[in-house]
Amino acid sequence: MNEFWHHLSELYPDSETRDGRYWSRDTQVRVDPDKLQLSPLSQYGFLAIEGPDCSKFLQGQTTCDWREISTEQASLGSYCNIKGRMVISFIAGMATAETAVLRLSADTVASGRDTLGKYIVFSKAKIRSASDERVAIGLSGKLARQNLAAVFDKLPTHALGQTSCDKGMIIQLDEAGERFEYWGLCEQAIAVWQQLSPKAQVCAADYWETLNIAAGIGEVCASTQDMFIPQMLNYQVIGGVSFSKGCYTGQEVVARMQYRGKLKRRLYKASIATSDAHYPAGTELFSGDNSQSIGNLVSMVGPNLLAVLTEEAVAAKQLHFADSTAVITVNELPYLIPSKE
Repeated sequence: MNEFWHHLSELYPDSETRDGRYWSRDTQVRVDPDKLQLSPLSQYGFLAIEGPDCSKFLQGQTTCDWREISTEQASLGSYCNIKGRMVISFIAGMATAETAVLRLSADTVASGRDTLGKYIVFSKAKIRSASDERVAIGLSGKLARQNLAAVFDKLPTHALGQTSCDKGMIIQLDEAGERFEYWGLCEQAIAVWQQLSPKAQVCAADYWETLNIAAGIGEVCASTQDMFIPQMLNYQVIGGVSFSKGCYTGQEVVARMQYRGKLKRRLYKASIATSDAHYPAGTELFSGDNSQSIGNLVSMVGPNLLAVLTEEAVAAKQLHFADSTAVITVNELPYLIPSKE
């Protein structure tokens, strides 16, 4: 637990980290659309890749195009194994011209560092976990931009735009400017929290996951590592894969699926007809009386979930978890999937 989380535990003695991931408080907050929502994102950690070759190294390892990533532009991305399966997923940004930052699921930081570390030895760069020194805070709501503008001199203006200054990094997640992530060193983050929290509703970390589910953004955690190719999480649609950047680990499999293959499973947004269900990421789903799994859960908060499912199972409309008869209903994603998929 770093300095920021110690600070929050003192500010909110009723707070805790649930399921090893999500920061929460012993209070129920009804979201007020006329206020800023502030979420401490304990589910995330950081990798820092530092040195003059940091972007060049990551260009040859990850699915995103590092020629496009700068101190003003972030990107969704992933690192895959040689079979094209995602080992980590992340949002990438540049703190400086020679410091790349990956924000990823906290329980994948160590494995991501160790795996990428095997290949960085010949580059003028080093990789390390930055989770002890850096934290993420989610800001959402119609007043998110207005409240940030009172603290930061410059803000991004488009989805995945980024700004970086001596107070930390700001990444805009949507075109409307109603969702941002702040990434800062602990001392910076404490100061930013002190400035923003008096005007905000402090929401549990899984509230942010609810917004990710609504946005159709699936991420890899420890229990789903090596399970999905990027297209299964719709990353080719939401900007997590570049097909013009050249070679990277797993690229042949990812490109073959895009141009020659037929994707049999992809990410769907859904809801379950019970308020009591709770399953961890990776849990298998089934269709009707069929004993063969037709997909896996990606994330779930309350009745809302993301899951990778087969098209046939979705069409059959008899989706359920193994130990439950509660009906799972597939809902519309907020973005279009190309018809060929």
